[in-house]
Amino acid sequence: MSSTITTSTTPQITLSSSEPVIGTLRYIPAGHVPEKSPHNYHLPAISEFSDVRHLSLRNMRPLPSVSDLAAAENHAQLATHGFTAVTHPTTLHFPPFNLSSWKDPSLLTEHYIPDTVAMLKRITGCSAVITEALLLRSALWTESDALATHAGHGRDIESDEPQPDPSAETLSLETGFPAFIGFNASQGGVSPAPKPHVDYSPTGSRTHLRKYHPELTMAAAAIIAAEDALLAEGKSLKENYHSADSPGGPRWALYSIWRPLKPVRRDPLALLDQRTLRDEDFISVNITTPCLGREDGSMETHEAEGYLASYREGHEWNWIEDQKPEEVLVIGLFDSGMEREGGIASGGTLHSSVELAGREGEEARESLELRCLCVW
Repeated sequence: MSSTITTSTTPQITLSSSEPVIGTLRYIPAGHVPEKSPHNYHLPAISEFSDVRHLSLRNMRPLPSVSDLAAAENHAQLATHGFTAVTHPTTLHFPPFNLSSWKDPSLLTEHYIPDTVAMLKRITGCSAVITEALLLRSALWTESDALATHAGHGRDIESDEPQPDPSAETLSLETGFPAFIGFNASQGGVSPAPKPHVDYSPTGSRTHLRKYHPELTMAAAAIIAAEDALLAEGKSLKENYHSADSPGGPRWALYSIWRPLKPVRRDPLALLDQRTLRDEDFISVNITTPCLGREDGSMETHEAEGYLASYREGHEWNWIEDQKPEEVLVIGLFDSGMEREGGIASGGTLHSSVELAGREGEEARESLELRCLCVW
């Protein structure tokens, strides 16, 4: 399939350098049905994203602190944009900690997770944050990366290199709760995802609660019970989970908390303002996902539905120019409180790493994602 290379007519965004910043983003061609990836956790192959667009990126600077976020006019907010960005240094940003500290699961558990939980409660007003995974990206992009063999899964995937079984210690880390993904030194870190996507559709979000990890399912027990009761009555969750006619269950949302470990010089993360999305832009795709934490050690997987997209004039992409480690993105993946009014993605918005001309020779981006369930 040949690539369509198009420059958007969206007005150019001028930054402090007085030069517009254009990023390369790849969409699924309109009407095309992409073939799912054979690799665990992976989106379809890059060849499926053959509608190549060179689009203006809106710089989100300056970034407010967490305490100033709500009053920050004209700044991206979760409720309107589907994402937000704040300046939020953590314990690990100060001595005696350094870059290597961010790759130490014990230090992340002791310091970073509590710091992030506190931040999320302040931003969202939720009562509980359940951390389900931390994902380290530290490699240049490749079609199949360390995600494919995470926790010993995917050993049957063709490879030029042997794929040894993980040690008991590594397996415990990779199948625990939260799961640490991309921290296996023998497999290397995960690579960027240069494919606009929403990790979970509403259906995929609900599958995720029930299938990803037993401890996540346990934490979401009240949510699942309320949803299952509505489904048993033949009621639509979108229309009834948060309605005046039904008590429903607690509001819940899935978020990805994304921050670089060093200043970003290539493959920055770009996010699409969800107000510029339409239902017809989305293309559903199944993503094969391991079922982690099974007592029998089984290599069972499940299909989690996510969204890709085709291009439409008016899409507005946002980024943080030369994003620093103290600057963090909070990315909405799903919000049950927005499902009735929020359209098909229900609080989730497209995001992707984006290519910048002239940055190809820079060292690989390093970033950490904390993925979590928030409950109100």
